[in-house]
Amino acid sequence: MNRQVEQDRRYSCKQRTSSRTMQLLELLARLLHLKMVALGVVPYEFHPATLSLQFRRSLLLYCFIIAIIGPMGRCWVYLTTFFTMNFGVSVAHYTAMFMELLDAILLVVPPCYLLCRHKKVKELFVLLVKVYYSSLSLSIFPLRLWFRACFLFNLVYDSAYGVNVALNLVLPGTGIHEKYVKILSWSVLSQLTKSIVLLIIYGTAQYLLRMVDHLNDHLAAGRLSTNTVYQEQIRQQHHGPAGYLEFYEQLGKMSETLNDLYGVPLITYFLMTLIHLTFVCYMTLTKVLTKWSYLSWHALLIAGIAVTSNVIDLLCLMKIVGTFARTREESLKTQKLLLRLNLSPMDHKLKQSIEVFALQTLHQPIEFTACRMFTLDYTVLFSIAAAVTNYLIILIQFEMAIEQ
Repeated sequence: MNRQVEQDRRYSCKQRTSSRTMQLLELLARLLHLKMVALGVVPYEFHPATLSLQFRRSLLLYCFIIAIIGPMGRCWVYLTTFFTMNFGVSVAHYTAMFMELLDAILLVVPPCYLLCRHKKVKELFVLLVKVYYSSLSLSIFPLRLWFRACFLFNLVYDSAYGVNVALNLVLPGTGIHEKYVKILSWSVLSQLTKSIVLLIIYGTAQYLLRMVDHLNDHLAAGRLSTNTVYQEQIRQQHHGPAGYLEFYEQLGKMSETLNDLYGVPLITYFLMTLIHLTFVCYMTLTKVLTKWSYLSWHALLIAGIAVTSNVIDLLCLMKIVGTFARTREESLKTQKLLLRLNLSPMDHKLKQSIEVFALQTLHQPIEFTACRMFTLDYTVLFSIAAAVTNYLIILIQFEMAIEQ
């Protein structure tokens, strides 16, 4: 009797804790949705009770304005400052002007691309909700851990950029302080919009990774028996309604949608990172290291902040790429688990069901590419390093030719 009372008390405490956790997650979800709308990425009203999105044309117009005005405002202030001051002929100055023009375009493309594909974004959200309510994931999906991972990713990115902006305001190291403050003000808006786009990509990638992990856990926990009734139950788990095969098909549709939606934004942000790293490394090698004894301490500090900021930007992108790579690796484990099950003694129907499932994983692999140009894995990092080195050599050669 006492044991039963104790179990009931523990169950009641667990239910209360779960209820408080869900209320906190709902509050954070509302705040995150408001941030996404305010920064011009999500033109939807969010209804937590039904986990649904409602499209609003007025929000779409507002989002387009916010997505465009930040980068263009920064570019306008930068170019007007550049042309009103006499910098002379220099590869560094004209490279900076070219980079600013390209930045304005590249910062506008990802959010506007997602806004133009808002119907596809809503289809992806509906698919995510459908997978969440699946019988395989409803009771075991770690919603709290997933939300915490997304929150920390966004916090690290925003904090790194916030420290960069704060230090640049305190230690400008330049005579055009007022203009510099205006550039940073417009930069904050465009960079926060970028952080939301990256958060959406990272969040959906993490979501899919955890779903694939749960599918593999179910397959690894399965034990076969020679009992005919038990084997029929296993077959229903694989091919029955809401079974493993249907669950995997939904995950395959999610990966196809992610490839369709996120290819252009990822290529755009990788191109931005390549340009920034090339320019920062060029400035560091030709202007800072060669004249460091003539520079003030705060100018050296700003140079270090610029390098660190671009490295953090690259690491955040590689975090997203790493999530996609891990998801692909976990999907390959699904094939291995099915092949291992197929080696066990079983009747013809169950064996045929597992073979069909294995063929499905072979013909519908869960993998990710950037507009089918290259696979999203860690080899991207080495490709960026090689490209930065090549362009850096070209810029240094131009600088040497001008000096001669």
